[in-house]
Amino acid sequence: MTPENYLLRKLMLPHLKLIYVEKISNKTIHFHCEKKTKWEVCRKCPTKSFSVHDHRTVSIRDTKFHTKNIRLIIRKRRFRCPSCKSVFTESVDGIKVGFRTSEKYRNQILYNFKNFHTNKSVASDLRCSDTLVSKITNERLELELRKSKNTPWGNTVLIDEHAFRRDPKTGRKTFVTSFVDNNRKCLRELAPSRFHDEMFQSISHIPGRENVTHAVIDMTGTYKNFIENHFPNAKVIVDKFHVIRLIHPAIRKYRKEATGDKRSNPIRHLLLKNRKRLQSYQKRAVTRFCQENPNVNEVYRFKERITNFYNIKGFNQANRVLTKITDDMARSKLKEIKTLRKTLMKWREEILRYFKTGLTNARVEGFNRKCKLIQRTSYGLKSFENYRLRALYSCS
Repeated sequence: MTPENYLLRKLMLPHLKLIYVEKISNKTIHFHCEKKTKWEVCRKCPTKSFSVHDHRTVSIRDTKFHTKNIRLIIRKRRFRCPSCKSVFTESVDGIKVGFRTSEKYRNQILYNFKNFHTNKSVASDLRCSDTLVSKITNERLELELRKSKNTPWGNTVLIDEHAFRRDPKTGRKTFVTSFVDNNRKCLRELAPSRFHDEMFQSISHIPGRENVTHAVIDMTGTYKNFIENHFPNAKVIVDKFHVIRLIHPAIRKYRKEATGDKRSNPIRHLLLKNRKRLQSYQKRAVTRFCQENPNVNEVYRFKERITNFYNIKGFNQANRVLTKITDDMARSKLKEIKTLRKTLMKWREEILRYFKTGLTNARVEGFNRKCKLIQRTSYGLKSFENYRLRALYSCS
């Protein structure tokens, strides 16, 4: 194999003929090429043309070759069609018409983006502009996501939200909704808000919604109503983490009344932590603090009972324990405990379904964390569509 053929095979442009090599600098090399075919087909009509009208030279950016930046200087012919008399420029396999970058170079940008995550780092490595990287990345990500567009839903869907950016007009945070297919273990779709219309429009292209039998959410009535309308066969399950943390605001409130809002006070972490994970000296400190503050003691005991509630095995036993907890809450004089009891009674069936399935929102919380990492590495994103493409590609 000649060096020219070996080079062209590496560049994935087999129809080009290498004329000569020009060294521009220690890092840049220009390969002057031309196409070997004798005829071209007119784009307007399927007619072969052998008549060359004139020539033009184009510069195409290609991927690095042994740490060298490559540019293809191609002398293209312009043919005149014998049928419709139109003049057209010959095309080259591996380079789209009107583009100044090869397909291999565009694929390299997507590969580097997956490793570097930021447009600036990719542009610095490939010596191009941030705008070109953003344009090519979004185009390639859209093509990659089309491969799984018609894949139906699994039997379990996890739904949660996370912050996206602040509204420039109101200054409030805007939230996006994450839909995770628990069976495929991937982030399936992102909706720009928590409104039913926008959520439905975002996931309407995914088939098989009748396949969904379970949907795990936090205690948000909006999501519960949406599941009942969009997933007719799905049963709602409340994530256990959101149930346990319902009582945390009450603990913080009564702790502040006793100690003041001192964030450096170590007792604030010990009260929220599971008692089984505390050291013996930490347990003594918590016990002493609760004895000195009756309101904190009452709220703390309910918090431990709810935490231990999820260690129960068996639906029937869990049903009896939850009934006992809510009955004891009814005798409490604290407003926060009574409010918590109403919430637990309202979501009772959804809470108890956990003991039949064992499903939680852990996977969607992990994907939310990854989405926030994308926001930080990108130093903020203004366009939701660009953010959606990057999140779906990274969490697929």
